[in-house]
Amino acid sequence: MIGRLHLLTTLALVSPAVASAQVVQNVHGDVAHFGEGFTAITESRVDFRLLRPAHVVLVWVTPDGRIDLFFPVRSRDKTLRRAGNNVISVSEIPSPIQAPVISGAPVSGRAGQFTPTGSLLTGAHARDDSSGVSGYWVLLTSDAPITALEAQNKLAIVSRDGGALAIIDRLAPLLVPEGTLWAQYVAGVVLR
Repeated sequence: MIGRLHLLTTLALVSPAVASAQVVQNVHGDVAHFGEGFTAITESRVDFRLLRPAHVVLVWVTPDGRIDLFFPVRSRDKTLRRAGNNVISVSEIPSPIQAPVISGAPVSGRAGQFTPTGSLLTGAHARDDSSGVSGYWVLLTSDAPITALEAQNKLAIVSRDGGALAIIDRLAPLLVPEGTLWAQYVAGVVLR
């Protein structure tokens, strides 16, 4: 597992208008069956492309081992997504990649925030929890349906030992029934 390349995100969010930045990612599982995975990541949404319909789960994993389930979160959320381009809105839940809030910073158009210069996000370094990675988006696709309650219950019992990368390695076996086709896409995010 340590030898395999890890997904990374390269985002140039100089302007919020840039919605389709290149996403460099690590993939595992049957990627040929499900498709390319992440196509864009912004503060409010995660875009991805599938070759065929699949059930999806989207989580954020921090280097210290915290797991936040972003989709599905409600019982009415349908995990089956169509083939082609798809979007999961993360604006209803506080996004882990929101612009930073600095107390005492000069006030801008947004109360309590400053206008950052340069890139908010940059590519993460390969499989190194100490590299300043803020967290990892993990998109898990499979042929098996999963409900919000099932995902929440399974994620609640996952071991937090070993940090983010070890947790990410345990997600697919935990969430996908044995014998089911699946693919996992991981994009590391660095906030600057």
